[in-house]
Amino acid sequence: MLSIRKLPLAVAISVLGFSAFSSAQAATEGLPFKIVAYDATYNLHPNGSYTARIHEIISPLSHFGVQSLAQFHKKYPAKMADLQVNKAYTLSPSGKKYVVDKNRIYTRTLPVVADAPEFSDAKAITVVFPHVAVGDDLVSDWQEDFKKPYFPNQVSISHTVPYFLKAEQVHIVVHAPADMKLYWAGSGAYQDTHSIQGNTQTISATLKQAHPEHLQPNAVSPYQISPTFTLSTFPNWEAIGDAYWKYAEPAEKVTPEVQKLADKIAGDKTGKAAVQALYDWTVHHIRWVGVETGLSGYKPYPADTTLTQRYGDCKAAAALLVALLQARHIEAQPVIIRAGNDFGLQKVANLQRFNHVIVYVPQYDLYLDATSGYAPMGTIPFPDVYHPVILVSDHSKMATTPGDSPAASGMTGTEQVSVHADGSLDASESLHLTGYGAWIWKDLLARVPMSEYGAVLHQALARTGVMAQSSSLKTSSTHSLNEPFIIHANWQTAPGVPLSNGTRIHLHYGLNTASLRNLTARLSSPTVKYPAFMPYGHGEWSTVVTLPKGFSWKVQKHTEQVKNAAGGFTETIDPLSAGQLQVTYHMALAHLVYSPEQYPDLYKLVSQAYAISQEGFAGNRAQQNLVCLASTTGL
Repeated sequence: MLSIRKLPLAVAISVLGFSAFSSAQAATEGLPFKIVAYDATYNLHPNGSYTARIHEIISPLSHFGVQSLAQFHKKYPAKMADLQVNKAYTLSPSGKKYVVDKNRIYTRTLPVVADAPEFSDAKAITVVFPHVAVGDDLVSDWQEDFKKPYFPNQVSISHTVPYFLKAEQVHIVVHAPADMKLYWAGSGAYQDTHSIQGNTQTISATLKQAHPEHLQPNAVSPYQISPTFTLSTFPNWEAIGDAYWKYAEPAEKVTPEVQKLADKIAGDKTGKAAVQALYDWTVHHIRWVGVETGLSGYKPYPADTTLTQRYGDCKAAAALLVALLQARHIEAQPVIIRAGNDFGLQKVANLQRFNHVIVYVPQYDLYLDATSGYAPMGTIPFPDVYHPVILVSDHSKMATTPGDSPAASGMTGTEQVSVHADGSLDASESLHLTGYGAWIWKDLLARVPMSEYGAVLHQALARTGVMAQSSSLKTSSTHSLNEPFIIHANWQTAPGVPLSNGTRIHLHYGLNTASLRNLTARLSSPTVKYPAFMPYGHGEWSTVVTLPKGFSWKVQKHTEQVKNAAGGFTETIDPLSAGQLQVTYHMALAHLVYSPEQYPDLYKLVSQAYAISQEGFAGNRAQQNLVCLASTTGL
């Protein structure tokens, strides 16, 4: 993963865990802290190095803010930069100042580098502020001397204030030689100016009174909508790819060791079969270790090194996979991408926009994520889908990753439910998942020991209102990347309300995360401002419900359908016998990524489908009516 450079305090804190605040926490009165002032002055040099002086004042607004900010640290690459604290103190509302003792400023090597010794230049300075209380100001002055640029003669700076924070004032000033070609832009409420005096040009950007915003559910990355100031020497996005190519090409060298391994893995396979074998091997045998700091955030380790140590970050895994493919005469190249729910590019090309590297195979138009863990060949993980990317080469090009095709993600589910006279239920279900759905479930269950699979099912049922008396879950192998992922689940509930006249039975579908109920929850607003992403493109769920002896269904076979530009939904009701009913739902979406203009049709489609599924099915016992409702429908 590419490292992120030169973020202000607010962004650093969001990376540490604040970015998941709920909209309630984002209200002004509920903020954990606010940015009182952030002033940064940069002096750039023609070779890409610079000196930065930063003055910041942060005020905790809650106990949580105090706990989080009273000890604050900044990371830096010790081999490329010097970082020091010139001054730090706590200022109370009464005006009393509590200066940070020099013995309370700590410089240390980050513990995480223990797993990756070659990243040992990752260090951090921690400042422990004294006498911190709600309403105090935490004041600090920092200086960073960035002595070695990531790419020769190139600079990239980006400052973002997360959408959920309040900033009273942010001021960024950049001084550079007058003949140094720079590109800059501010989004949101940022305002910038440019002037030249003698041999020096000055760019100034100011953000005043930035207020928290609410982010729609299922929306793009917060950083795509947060106020951002960006400055760079890169004239366009392709120039970043060209710069990265100078590091990547040597790392992808086909050495005798790489050639020997590629021949062993692929054997007599050719074409796509060889790609499949080499991709599967890389995913299963190269452990992801990402401790990016300094040049290692942008320069991949040689394929030989990764092959020897059997671990590396995304750049290292991508370089090795490219080398293995090229050893078999299959053209491949690295791809720079920003992983996450982010579908746009900023006006100014900058290094901070990207954080991940995958692989592209032009011959088959295939994107491969060597650190995906569980994505089958031909399906890239959620965070890589439908993103603008740079296809890296000596003449880099822009492209967009696939993922808008509904065929890329599907689910087929079947369920047998037996309803007993005492109100208890027995259920057995199977899910066949492909594409993104398979990747999601493999990734989820890989975090849980198999002995706890039953507990996972139990919790999923509980969220839909069912307390299972017993539950069990089994799956197909998570290691196979090119086969559908199959989940088998069984669960039972304890006796409840005995069946009688007017009884309503609510059926629940266990681990079916693509249920209409879940989709309507995801699509909670009929209007959106940003693109929205759906996890499944097509799916079918069929349930056979069997009533106890003495009860029978009172329903005729029928089909109901809704369709619009967003896709189609069909419900089929089929009485198999007097006491047995089959209900089948089928949904096929037109897209996986919906623009704001397309979203209203999607919302209408799913809402209408959910309404149809809630109409219920009638049955009887002698002359008494029995009404059975499917409250958490399939798909």
